Amino acid sequence: MALLPQVFYTETLLASVPEMAIGWLDRITAGTRHARRSTDPAAFHRSNESLLPMTVSTQEFDYVIVGAGSAGCVLAARLTEDPEIRVLLLEAGGPDRSLMMQIPAGVYKVYHNPAFNWNYESEPQAALAGRRIPVPRGRTLGGSSSINSMVWLRGHPADYDAWAEQGLVDWSFAHCLPYFRKSETSDRGASDYRGGDGPVQASRGRLASPIFDAFEASASAAGHRLIEDLNGPDAVGIGRLDCSKGGGRRCSAAVAYLHPALSRPNLTVLTRALAHRVLIEAGRAVGLRYGHAGQTHTTYARREVILSGGAINTPQLLMLSGIGPADDLRRHGIHVTLDQPGIGGNLQDHIDLGMSFRCTEPVSHAWMGSRTGKLRVGLEWLLRQTGPGASNIWEIGGFARAMPDSALPTVHYHLAPMKIDARPDGSFGLSHGFTLHLSQLRQRSRGRLSLRSAAPTDAPCIDFRFFSDPRDIVEMREGIKVTREIVGQTPLARLGTMEVVPGVQAKTDAEIEAALREGVRTEFHPSCTCRMGVDAAAVVDPELRLNGIDGLRAVDASVMPHVVGANLNATVIMIAEKAADMIRGRPALPPAAVTRQPAALLREILSPTG
Repeated sequence: MALLPQVFYTETLLASVPEMAIGWLDRITAGTRHARRSTDPAAFHRSNESLLPMTVSTQEFDYVIVGAGSAGCVLAARLTEDPEIRVLLLEAGGPDRSLMMQIPAGVYKVYHNPAFNWNYESEPQAALAGRRIPVPRGRTLGGSSSINSMVWLRGHPADYDAWAEQGLVDWSFAHCLPYFRKSETSDRGASDYRGGDGPVQASRGRLASPIFDAFEASASAAGHRLIEDLNGPDAVGIGRLDCSKGGGRRCSAAVAYLHPALSRPNLTVLTRALAHRVLIEAGRAVGLRYGHAGQTHTTYARREVILSGGAINTPQLLMLSGIGPADDLRRHGIHVTLDQPGIGGNLQDHIDLGMSFRCTEPVSHAWMGSRTGKLRVGLEWLLRQTGPGASNIWEIGGFARAMPDSALPTVHYHLAPMKIDARPDGSFGLSHGFTLHLSQLRQRSRGRLSLRSAAPTDAPCIDFRFFSDPRDIVEMREGIKVTREIVGQTPLARLGTMEVVPGVQAKTDAEIEAALREGVRTEFHPSCTCRMGVDAAAVVDPELRLNGIDGLRAVDASVMPHVVGANLNATVIMIAEKAADMIRGRPALPPAAVTRQPAALLREILSPTG
């Protein structure tokens, strides 16, 4: 049976809100969605003359931000807090207008729509039976935060202290924690670790499920600790996950940061604008050439051009601009402005296996797949914004140690309280059981992103080189064994639990590894392609300024030195919050009073062999 990525597994929930109900809700909420309407360039003229896209002769701003994803939304909002600063935010996709984006369990109805998703895929992966791996990326205001599964996690503090260990002293966990807190309002309440007045609404998973309860109890019986807050001081164990939502609705970076800033006269947002190249004069970024409405335009930046397109689009745009590995650029006929071999290299992600289990006891949420179940879910969300429609479904999970030689968690869980069954026609059904995603936290294999052509409309070549480091498949293999230990405990056994995928027939190490090569995909967390560092090979410096070109920064997941061991959205927003203070020349928030992680953990993260 082919394994499907996490978002596909939830696709059966798409019909949870009937089309008639959607139309009704669209009408009754039309008056409250002015922020979404105002992101349409045509609407700028109606709402504020200063937001109308300008003629070429007057297109000059202090900052030009490329990409209105998570980082771009944060930067646009924070930089325009100063009324004297004029910002242009460009987004290749359109406005985040879909109602199904607002419904946490409903976004998958629009997930594959090319209006909202770049729908990239990797090059054939030699170690994965030659398969191409889907690489979805958000293509709308809010970027991937508008179409993701909304899991809100930071990862282990040692990940950030390992950044600091590489000379990035202001990126330790103590320095990052104040910005994590600044970015969120946690429904758990403000504390030394959690924010109480930030833009992103972070909510603890509260969907009631006997399967969730049994998983926690089984994990405990297998020796794993139960953790109340996986974003708190102790990030190793199993517990309820946080989700970026509030009031039963998705809280994307666009909702949290950009929408409240749209009325500012010093912010211009232009959607459906594809960046072609950064303009460089005398070693300095001075502007941007982009396409919009069938025409090519030029805009100029008095201070900086800031790239926030993410780990795929940011290195692609740099290479299109003549900044990257010189030989590759010449092969595509691109004039070399700066030979920087590190751009596009160091590509990392979280490799992931979808495991599914059947339960004989009818206690799952499979009822949601029936016609009456869909109607019930849709009406409850419509009337109260509560119930399964207000859930991101993947509400329980955590971090586990699967390697005896590791002091850190090596695998990550997300669990949904139903089994999702693929049908021959590509649709899905729900049955009693559960789906569990098992992910490796710190990939040792390193991939590369490169240009396919010199055309900005062509997708880049994405080669993860998964399992090129043998340690990676071993960690996933041992993760399956640890998962089976949990599932075999009495609380889940009482539900009549039986493994379906990869299946009990995969018993030996060789059989488990074969199942992994045939089935793994990713958690959709590409990162690290414009590595931050203090060494000569680093792409950006500790303040995210591009080495070798003045007036140019990258602020997004591409700058991570190595991928952190968790979902990335909270980390990307933290990076952008921190970068905003750097760009504005403001003092950084004082570091938190937390203990630096033990040197042994940092060595484990930084060691190429674990």
